[in-house]
Amino acid sequence: MTGDAASPRSPPTVAQQVNLVRAAWHAGKSAYGLITKAPGASLVRTLASMRQFGLDFIITDAEHGNYDDASQHDAIHAIAGLGVSPIIRVPGMGSEKWGIRVALDAGAHGVMIPLLETKEQALDCVHRAKYPPQGGRTSGGSFHKQAFHLGPHGRTLTQQEYWAAANDATLVIPIIETKLALENIDDIVAVPGIDAIFIGQYDLALSLGSLPVTDPAVVDGVERIFQSAKRAGVPVLAWAPGELAAPALAKGYDGVVMGLDMSALEKALAHDLEIAGAQRRW
Repeated sequence: MTGDAASPRSPPTVAQQVNLVRAAWHAGKSAYGLITKAPGASLVRTLASMRQFGLDFIITDAEHGNYDDASQHDAIHAIAGLGVSPIIRVPGMGSEKWGIRVALDAGAHGVMIPLLETKEQALDCVHRAKYPPQGGRTSGGSFHKQAFHLGPHGRTLTQQEYWAAANDATLVIPIIETKLALENIDDIVAVPGIDAIFIGQYDLALSLGSLPVTDPAVVDGVERIFQSAKRAGVPVLAWAPGELAAPALAKGYDGVVMGLDMSALEKALAHDLEIAGAQRRW
């Protein structure tokens, strides 16, 4: 493992206690997560209960999902309250609704930034996400510390503890998913404050000419991104549902996003209907 696992026997920092992804890496383990697109505190609590089976983080999707301001706040604290780290995939890199600062002030343990393509954009995202002196994040948030627990069901951080730990306890994770990002990957992963990257191979395939993800150009591009991050010591997360997860982890990915809430629901219900004898209509 890269990053936090350099000294797995050392006592964990506050950041490595309150962020389950950091905790996994500190222990030399992989991090396991999934994406939720459908808001609802009851749904995310059900998803977060998968901590029992090894789940570390849940990504609430404000780019492609149906999350608004209120549902993000509810989801973040429902997830964190069950000992899983909530990460928000923000709509974009700017200061629009559910931008980086707003997501972190709501209590996110990290932000995934879609369509990040250049060193300059990476620097801007770090500036928005990190407190001084590392960045320019401001101190006006009121809800963030309530989502950071010292252990499952443990006490939350004080405001002072949050300010001291936040730059390490909250993750900045660009999604590398375009031809331009591929071309600039060495510069992107060299930016201090980029805590991990997530490879979006399907959008990368589109950007490279609407190719299938199995096309050699896409496979080579994903490998180039992976190797660049590894050389820089930046952890890499893979989109690896189902049977793709184990090979990705064996290759050296530091974590896997194992699927979507809606896909898992559809698959499970379709299976149950089939074994019950229901006739498929289309």
